[in-house]
Amino acid sequence: MAVTLYTHYLRDLKKIISRIRDRPFEFDHADVHIALCKNGFGYRCRDRVEHGQLFSEHHMGPLTVQDWQPDHKGFGRAEIDEFFELPQVFAYSDRVLDAEKNPLSVAHWDATIGIVDIEVRERRVPARRQRMLFAGFTDLIHAEFFLAVERDLIVQDHQPGILLYEWRETLREGATPSVVPRLAKTPV
Repeated sequence: MAVTLYTHYLRDLKKIISRIRDRPFEFDHADVHIALCKNGFGYRCRDRVEHGQLFSEHHMGPLTVQDWQPDHKGFGRAEIDEFFELPQVFAYSDRVLDAEKNPLSVAHWDATIGIVDIEVRERRVPARRQRMLFAGFTDLIHAEFFLAVERDLIVQDHQPGILLYEWRETLREGATPSVVPRLAKTPV
């Protein structure tokens, strides 16, 4: 099976996130969680829209520390924006969550690992949600080495997942999902 390249998908995702940040009044609700792991350091941001207003929180810290500090200077935001511009991006499949170590808990020297969890409800449009775990690279050589080692954990031919998945409509209030995902292994 062919490995799916998610570079363009991530660019489109960035456009949606930017629109949420720039035009929150167009949304009934939005909740955007992004966490990055780069060179043993982590960055996390949450943007949420309530009643047409945007609320943002940013934190950062070494992966070895449980409680990250608030990021008042915007270093994390810059790192996250840079992540969305990486030239080689792949997505992990659900199989990675069964691995002994989660990619977000390991210090990668060659990749930026990012999880993006978004739920959004635009006016007059059904609510949608997506949750993906990405590995991004600045160059093709590191990306090819990564694929050689982790190929069986990477999305191939758009495998639909239960815990990690592309956009899907969310259930309306009162409906019960047939599968309740357990995300204890994946911190956001």
